[in-house]
Amino acid sequence: MQRRVFIQMSAYTAAALALPFTNGCAAKSMDAEAQPLFFSHLVDAKTIVEAGRAYRKANQNEDDKNALKSLLLAGSVSSAAGDDKAIRAMLDSRVNSDFKTGKVTMVNGWVLSLTEARQCALFSILQS
Repeated sequence: MQRRVFIQMSAYTAAALALPFTNGCAAKSMDAEAQPLFFSHLVDAKTIVEAGRAYRKANQNEDDKNALKSLLLAGSVSSAAGDDKAIRAMLDSRVNSDFKTGKVTMVNGWVLSLTEARQCALFSILQS
């Protein structure tokens, strides 16, 4: 392979890998707290909605958009500012913490952190 072709292919590959992380082409605007980022890299939107519905059915006291948002953003200083990047970073940290401390739940055969399950539930509400 020629050096020029290798460099072009590397650039195309880098662009293709970075493309899913951009949110400028999103068809539907979605709250940052309703996007289970790690889980969404494993499954499609339909699976996330199904997991969210199953979680809501099992936890009917959390089957409300406002209740889920307040649980997800509890203790977050950045929630008032609406900084999506800060909210995503905080939720990602909570997901890691949930797994480390054993705050996990089984939803439709998936082992999810409590935070991810709540994000799926909020996602399913917003998609309805």
